[in-house]
Amino acid sequence: MRPSTRQLLVGGQPANLGSRAFDVLSALIAHRERMLTKNELLEMVWPNLVVEENNLQVHVSALRKLLGPKAIVTIPGRGYRFAAALDALPALAAVAAVAASAGAPASSPRGAPMASAARALRSDTGNLPALLPPLLGRDAELAMLRELVLQQHRLLSLLGPGGIGKTSLARAAARQVAHDFRDGAWMVELASISDPAALPGAVALALSINLPGRADASVELAERLRGHELLVLDNCEHLIEPVAALVGYLLEAVPKLHVLVTSQEPLKLATERPVRLGALAVPDHAVLADAATHGAVALFVARVGAMQPGFRLDEGNLDAVVDICRELDGLPLALELAAARVPLLGVQGVRQHLAQRLHVLKSGVRDAPSRHRTLRTTLDWSHALLSPDEQKVFRRLGVFVGGFGLELAQQVASDESIDIWAVLDHLGNLVDKSIVVVDAGPVPRYRLLETARVYAREQLEAASEWDSLRQWHARCMQSALDRRVRAGHLGAETVDQWVLACSPEIDNLRSAIEWACGPGGDAALALDLVNIAAVLMYQAGRYPECLRWMLMAEPLIDEATPAQVVAEFSLGLALVGLHGGISAQRRMQLLDRACDIFERQPPHGLLALTLCSNAYVAAVSGDFDSAERRLAQCRELVEQPGLRPFKGTWLYCTGMVRRYQDQPVQALSAFSQALPLVRSEGNARTLFHVLNNLAAMHHELGHVDEAVAQFRGLIDHLQRSPLADAQMMAFALNWYAHALTGQGALEEAQAQVLRSLPHCRRSVGLRHFAGMLALLAARQGRLREAALLIGCDDAARQRRGERRSPSDDRAMAAALALIGAAHPAASIEAWRLEGAGLDEDAIMALVSERHLLNAASGPHVRAA
Repeated sequence: MRPSTRQLLVGGQPANLGSRAFDVLSALIAHRERMLTKNELLEMVWPNLVVEENNLQVHVSALRKLLGPKAIVTIPGRGYRFAAALDALPALAAVAAVAASAGAPASSPRGAPMASAARALRSDTGNLPALLPPLLGRDAELAMLRELVLQQHRLLSLLGPGGIGKTSLARAAARQVAHDFRDGAWMVELASISDPAALPGAVALALSINLPGRADASVELAERLRGHELLVLDNCEHLIEPVAALVGYLLEAVPKLHVLVTSQEPLKLATERPVRLGALAVPDHAVLADAATHGAVALFVARVGAMQPGFRLDEGNLDAVVDICRELDGLPLALELAAARVPLLGVQGVRQHLAQRLHVLKSGVRDAPSRHRTLRTTLDWSHALLSPDEQKVFRRLGVFVGGFGLELAQQVASDESIDIWAVLDHLGNLVDKSIVVVDAGPVPRYRLLETARVYAREQLEAASEWDSLRQWHARCMQSALDRRVRAGHLGAETVDQWVLACSPEIDNLRSAIEWACGPGGDAALALDLVNIAAVLMYQAGRYPECLRWMLMAEPLIDEATPAQVVAEFSLGLALVGLHGGISAQRRMQLLDRACDIFERQPPHGLLALTLCSNAYVAAVSGDFDSAERRLAQCRELVEQPGLRPFKGTWLYCTGMVRRYQDQPVQALSAFSQALPLVRSEGNARTLFHVLNNLAAMHHELGHVDEAVAQFRGLIDHLQRSPLADAQMMAFALNWYAHALTGQGALEEAQAQVLRSLPHCRRSVGLRHFAGMLALLAARQGRLREAALLIGCDDAARQRRGERRSPSDDRAMAAALALIGAAHPAASIEAWRLEGAGLDEDAIMALVSERHLLNAASGPHVRAA
């Protein structure tokens, strides 16, 4: 076989073989140690084309006629394997003889004639295979790497963790640019080399260069390199210093030489151009049309399809496939190993077993390097390259969930032998060695890939550090977050500043709370953590999650719990239970208890916040006497010099009480006075509520066009704000839709409701807006749906223990008037009862676009 001329000689004579048949044979020979599936062969020989399987069978039959019936073995239903023995020696002798007869010199700078013959046999582009497996999901990286090689970067380092796909990408890039180098591109595999002294010999062997051994091996290698080639030094991390020394010398001694290195850490040479390879793209959401375009999904589906012909991504397996890709961080090796388990476990089974991934993900392809046969061996390889102190810091970082900041990493990973500055150094080394990933931003954050985190936890357990480190992690979380909250109370930071700083640690906060509340936890620490969490999660708009934490911690309160802790817990639980988590009556009890405790202490901001919250809850419950009393107490409090920053919050709550008292003019005045004060405080959540209610007051006063304009401005503001969250968007969009309904723009109102659905799913739910949606449905002629939504609103308010505001009552009356004009009272009552039992999914379906299309011709929109 002559790859350079794409010829097959049979009996010394060129065989009549088409180009596709030659490609089939090349692929089978290149992968002769294993079976190639039909899908793999089709992808290699007809990339990006849809080809019938019988085309492959035709070419295999033609090859068998030339090579004999046993040269290619068929594995029924699976694929083919090249089975003939390969004997290169006669061919080498023949090539040498041809060279000699043509007057070629007996030796060359490359060495003996046999070496030249060996190089001639391989191809005119070096020692890379003529055909490579498809490289999925790396088009952008491949194009970038190719351009960098051709832009005269003489030393490129392709960096990344084990299993990220560095070798495959480097090989593909080298294959594409090989023709741009006179002597092609040459791959040198270094993983099996353990002795630094053997490095020059390994490079020489790959290039078929003879080193006489009379002088220094590096010098002899440089003398025999022509320099018109690209060297790819693969897997250098375990010999990083000797490789750096050799590469530095060769680049200086051989001016036209180019080197591409793959490694887990850079060589740190002055001329080096590092390129850090990220994971394959993983979709954010499981949408069939979009998911398959992401590299991780494409690779997983292709590998499963190679083992299970006919496997396709569809609605039935989409969620599981996307979850697998996400859980495995888009790591190609992990995806390959996961795909290999699908024939045994099924896609759902693989997803279910990912918690035990280090045990499950093994048995890869036979021709993979030994360090890539299982996920564990890959991690063992990387872990063994770390110093003992780096190993200690690495495993301790495994206690973090979802990333971590530098300060927390220093606190958690340090001990009596490794101080915080040593942790900083070791963390930098772990980043260099691709063990820790840096997420760039104004303040860098760090994380372990999830598989590495699972491995680090195993190392913690093996070192008997897991339990003690979880406790220490929880204490460090409490200390770090408490400092930020106290800084906010002292005015050193605005609320927005500390929320932005602390929000990235919510995953770690959750983990700390779960440990502290669980068996072997710490009750006092748990209460401190959930009290901090309530402040943070309220401002972050993540009420339901924090409510679960606080209800989990509530049984830990006993007679020994300090009164201040009880008061903060009561206030926090009332705040995060604001939108239906707990009833208004229970919130009043909690706030009354907090007030009683805070009033026995020197006046401070928590008392002002509690009084304001108490007044609001009393108003929505219809207890206006209590609301007025708490507002009066708070007014006196916020006039004191140290508490004046809370005046904006007091004015906002005053406006809310006036709304429920049906005093829209006074409410508008209070919100208008609050706006500049709240804006100057740097409190995005209260500012949002003020702006939202200002627009709502214009709507109630009949200034509908002004209300619509203000809601549009508010939504634009949220889209630009880094502190906007799903809850804010859910409220703004649905109130905007309500104003549009009042304006008569029903199609636009419906569009805004649909736009709000993903935000509602992630926050308070669509049921919270059922009353407003009922009026929209009624004006659209969807009268039964309107009655169902009214029933849903009835039930939701009853559960929350809240009354409707006067404006809500007027909207409800308008909707009922439209329904009542077409349907009897008995039908309306039955629909309201039915609506009371609808869950969130049913409400979503009721207002979705698909339902509207079905409803347009349904009998329920016409009069009975």
